[in-house]
Amino acid sequence: MAKTIPGCDLLLAPLRGQIRDVIAKRVARTIQEDLLKLLARPGYALHPEGLCRAGTLALTIHEAVCRIPTGRTPVLAAAAVELQMEAAFVFDEVADAMPGAKRGEDLGLAIALLTAGAAAAVEAAAGCADQAAAMDHFCRAYSEACAGQVLDSALQGRGEATLGEALRMTCLKSGGLGRFVTGFAARVAGADRDAVALFERFGDHTFTLAQLVDDLRDACAPGRTSDLAQRKATLPVVYYGRAVDSPAPADGMLSVDGCNAYESSGAPLYAAILAHTYMSRAEEDLTLLARRGYAVGGLVAFLESVDSGAGAILCATGSTLVA
Repeated sequence: MAKTIPGCDLLLAPLRGQIRDVIAKRVARTIQEDLLKLLARPGYALHPEGLCRAGTLALTIHEAVCRIPTGRTPVLAAAAVELQMEAAFVFDEVADAMPGAKRGEDLGLAIALLTAGAAAAVEAAAGCADQAAAMDHFCRAYSEACAGQVLDSALQGRGEATLGEALRMTCLKSGGLGRFVTGFAARVAGADRDAVALFERFGDHTFTLAQLVDDLRDACAPGRTSDLAQRKATLPVVYYGRAVDSPAPADGMLSVDGCNAYESSGAPLYAAILAHTYMSRAEEDLTLLARRGYAVGGLVAFLESVDSGAGAILCATGSTLVA
């Protein structure tokens, strides 16, 4: 995903410490070491370069609402949503794995992450004004993101997805995770009802933006690893497949000619326009939150971190199309 946000190292150390603490207290000892090894893989929470995007956003929302240094409860809430996010990463990787890959152990560990995250959420929500509402959101919003994962797998298996289906999947899967993170963090922090709705919208729009940037970056490259070579149901790949009569790559290998056809098809431009749209929506959400008196400086920096990642991808897209 995108680059780290300014000052996020100050958030990552206590967040990672809390994740380790939750695993030590809430997970069977026989698999604790396996879980820690899983989370130390590249891209995951305990890897030195892991972004911990969900937990970082949760802590930033707490600061926006409370304007005070983070304490144990917000860090615990951040660890809860980060553990759920890490489980989602595992399920996504397993779904995308090559046929025949043995990932059963990872699925078992992902379930352990879910239960540990839920236990942490219950403890974090215990002190908020409406614990039941916070936990209802935690479960319901995460199930929406799960629905996106189910749709993603269904579209991947079926093939020939429509643009509407691909957009719905992206909004459910990534936007749903954003709503899950921001809604829970805002409720634990004590935001008022209207502000909670705005925080959820911000999470939805920001995580959808980040997903579109990822999809643009990963769409096309010679070889077997790109989304186009694997015929994933991402928006740029689906747009390309419906706009251009393109057979599946032979032996799963995408040629240079195939990449050139994709770059000139209009698919990158389509996804870039969508990304700009979600970026504008997220900026509007922050403007409305600022008008309500919330300290959105950290959230502006968070969005800029996604924006900076988007900028390079979108500029490259524009340059390719102009050329």
